[in-house]
Amino acid sequence: MLDHSTREAETSAAPDAPAPRVGPIYEPRTLKELEDIFGRARLMDLLDRLRTEIGRRLQAPASERIVLGQDAHILLSASGSLGFFDLSQRCSEMERACLDGTDLAAPLAAVRRSAEAAVTAIRAIRNQS
Repeated sequence: MLDHSTREAETSAAPDAPAPRVGPIYEPRTLKELEDIFGRARLMDLLDRLRTEIGRRLQAPASERIVLGQDAHILLSASGSLGFFDLSQRCSEMERACLDGTDLAAPLAAVRRSAEAAVTAIRAIRNQS
């Protein structure tokens, strides 16, 4: 399996934001375990579903906190179960900001970057088969 997991995930560096975290886009061991359990075809289907969900979510402007919070909640679980832990973490932060009523600029930018990186990684994984 192509390993894009070592590519660094970036976060926004807003003045009041926490220090950026650097981590893998996905965890290859998790994908390997899922492939061993479900088979390659089913894993590819699950990754395609995640890619589709990413494409449907997080498009709303920052003023639509409820929509963005729901989108983040949905992606948090889906991405985490497939080993895309950076995206899952960013979704958790986004959901928390939506619930807390804090500024969404930095978390929204970070989750969108992580989502884009996940889509790129999924395409690369699919292309290697």
